[in-house]
Amino acid sequence: MSIFPFINPEQLKSESRRIPMAKEYAYDFYKGDFILKNGKPYLVEGKEAIKIWITKALLTGRYKEIIHTWSYGSEFEDKLIGRGYSKGLVKAEAERYTTECIYVSLSDYVTDLKDFVIEFMDNTLAIAFTVETIYGEVNIDVPL
Repeated sequence: MSIFPFINPEQLKSESRRIPMAKEYAYDFYKGDFILKNGKPYLVEGKEAIKIWITKALLTGRYKEIIHTWSYGSEFEDKLIGRGYSKGLVKAEAERYTTECIYVSLSDYVTDLKDFVIEFMDNTLAIAFTVETIYGEVNIDVPL
């Protein structure tokens, strides 16, 4: 029971936490360019937009771009890649850096990260995992 009987606390929670629909221009990370439809970039929504947001955040170095806040991006390049750490340490830290990167930027949209697979391929660290979003699950696969 509330001390303010005329205010429904559950209604306040739902009204104050309205999260806008995730929207982003479709992007092909392998080509490094927007995907075009009828010669023009187009918007995707929901899970597809979240997938793009996550991939962009992971591929952007934190503190590297002045257009981003200092809380946006990942720290793989500065603290992990090329440091000569053991594979076990790199795997553990890669999962931690991935989790931090995503939750700092997308905590309103992401509810869980799971099923991490971290592999070394030549000079590349590949991270694959599943993301539980407010729109459903998405699979992420990012070579760093």
